Amino acid sequence: YKMKFLKRFFKWLLIVFVFIFCILSIIPYFFSDHLKEAPAKPFENSYFFEFNHTRFHYRLFIPKHITHKVVMIHGFSGSTFSFRNNIDSLVSHHALVVAIDMPAFGFSDKSEDGDYNDFTKINGIHFLLQQIDKHTNSKKWHLVGHSMGGITIGQFASKYSELTQSLIFIDGLPFMQVEHSFLQKTLLYPPLLKWADVILERNFLSQHSFHKLLSSAYGQDADSISTDGYMKPFETKGSGSAVIKMGANYNYPSFNDSIINALPKLIIWGAKDQWVPIVSATDYLSKPNTQQLIIEDAGHCPMETHPEKVNTTITDFISKLD
Repeated sequence: YKMKFLKRFFKWLLIVFVFIFCILSIIPYFFSDHLKEAPAKPFENSYFFEFNHTRFHYRLFIPKHITHKVVMIHGFSGSTFSFRNNIDSLVSHHALVVAIDMPAFGFSDKSEDGDYNDFTKINGIHFLLQQIDKHTNSKKWHLVGHSMGGITIGQFASKYSELTQSLIFIDGLPFMQVEHSFLQKTLLYPPLLKWADVILERNFLSQHSFHKLLSSAYGQDADSISTDGYMKPFETKGSGSAVIKMGANYNYPSFNDSIINALPKLIIWGAKDQWVPIVSATDYLSKPNTQQLIIEDAGHCPMETHPEKVNTTITDFISKLD
């Protein structure tokens, strides 16, 4: 009798589970989508290129005379806007600057057809820099990466060291990662992607949510310009699902430690960073060819909250190398 009862119990439990699963898979399609199409030209100096069926947005800043070349890669949820307080300083010191939105963020690809894996990002950056190099001098590139962007520039330098002059890490480093998990692909279940867009639009896409997020990252109160600048790219269609797709395709390529150790490095960190605490950088701060700037009262985004210190340190660093 007990066995019969258990069989019936688990049978009905399975039926209930399947029913709930089906309902949850259908519900998100009843929500209307009020997000916009991405603007054709977000900024006056906006450009786009396509690589591996994936659209990249970037901004190009060209000085009268090019002495240095710098590429800037933002972190998670960031965009070219993240470096708004740093670019003018670099350009005034004769640096050609390229700031790129990584697919899933900013105004780069958020479509169903985009390829969000790391290989496409790294090779896409390489493709763009090669095109720019055809029209400029032969100087190598200084790579600036903030937060997760530090992983990206570490991967790029490992594969394309011939194009890399130096590495500038801001509250992020090429941390080693675990292998890609098969379970990540379950994130690509279409209703789950639809839920991501619904939840983003209805629960997170507001001044209050972005102000709270940025204030946590900054370690101080975020102003309305910062809040608007970070929120605007997320108002485009597919923003929520694109982030999920990126996570599902995150494939953790390895780094070449010998190449990274040999390159000149500058590490800038906010001592009050609660997102990626400075203790995470301990091993790297003692690596060869490494300079550092620790800003005592800064949080996770010192290039935004303390631009004067960051800009002076970066321009002094690259000026001594070129």
